[in-house]
Amino acid sequence: MNKNVIGATGLALVAAMGIGGYAYLQQDEDVHVEALCNPTQTDAAEAARAQNLALVDVVERGRLVSKGPDAGMQTFKVRTLAVYKGTLPTEAEVGLPEASAVKLQPGSRYEVSVLGPEDGTWIARFTRPVPAGKTADALAAHWKTEIGKQFVEPPCSDTTTAP
Repeated sequence: MNKNVIGATGLALVAAMGIGGYAYLQQDEDVHVEALCNPTQTDAAEAARAQNLALVDVVERGRLVSKGPDAGMQTFKVRTLAVYKGTLPTEAEVGLPEASAVKLQPGSRYEVSVLGPEDGTWIARFTRPVPAGKTADALAAHWKTEIGKQFVEPPCSDTTTAP
């Protein structure tokens, strides 16, 4: 066998083991990102995304928004290392901010957080426009129904910018 072929094979094997080891070490770390792909247009697609628990590597942290409807949100450029398909844990909760009637005006936006069973770790977080005539309880019930449908969304591209 050619020494170059053996060397290249060995190098590829070491690189693969290194990447696998890195992904394994990252499994227990909490990574909070807003979303993994471009913003979706439908509630069904967001519900699907919430079920794809993804292990991501934060490549770059963006600015923190201090004013406006997205105040407190930060953008991240992330690389998807692995996507775990399946359904949400039964203990997961859909959380909405304690919204006053002023915050739930049609045309404004509200935040949906899907919280995991372990100390409220985020599984997904995104904002949606407020539909006309909806209360906070009605919105929470809507999201529990959407996520309960168990949609499946294909994994995102390798490197994406979270909104």
